[in-house]
Amino acid sequence: MDSWNQLTWRVSDATYAAWNAHDPDAVASWFTAEARVRDSSSGDWEIGPGPVRDRAAMMCAALADLSLTRQQLVIEGPHHADRWIMEGTHTGDLLGVAGTGARVRFEGATFTTIDEDGMVIEDVHHVDYATLFAQLGANDT
Repeated sequence: MDSWNQLTWRVSDATYAAWNAHDPDAVASWFTAEARVRDSSSGDWEIGPGPVRDRAAMMCAALADLSLTRQQLVIEGPHHADRWIMEGTHTGDLLGVAGTGARVRFEGATFTTIDEDGMVIEDVHHVDYATLFAQLGANDT
């Protein structure tokens, strides 16, 4: 097995590349069938790569020129945290807000656990929705 650091960098690099290629299937391909995924704004866990693919597809459709940039990656064994920035032009439905043409830039952090094969078994996302919705003019959302 690769060291956790090597494995984590490989998974992280591939995941960021998949997001930036606007490839929801490739994003989801790193998640096990039993992976637990949730947004910190919800207590509900989604299971498996299907919901991951659906969310990536929604984000890529909503932000036609989506760009995801890693700011920091902290690794501790099978666990890692990455701080990121997502940018793009809001051209499609995004979390219930119809396309506005606005350029958005918002930050988030994801806390991930991988298995010995580098597959994601748990992901929790913390997203700065206040900044995102303010940029979309959806302050009442």
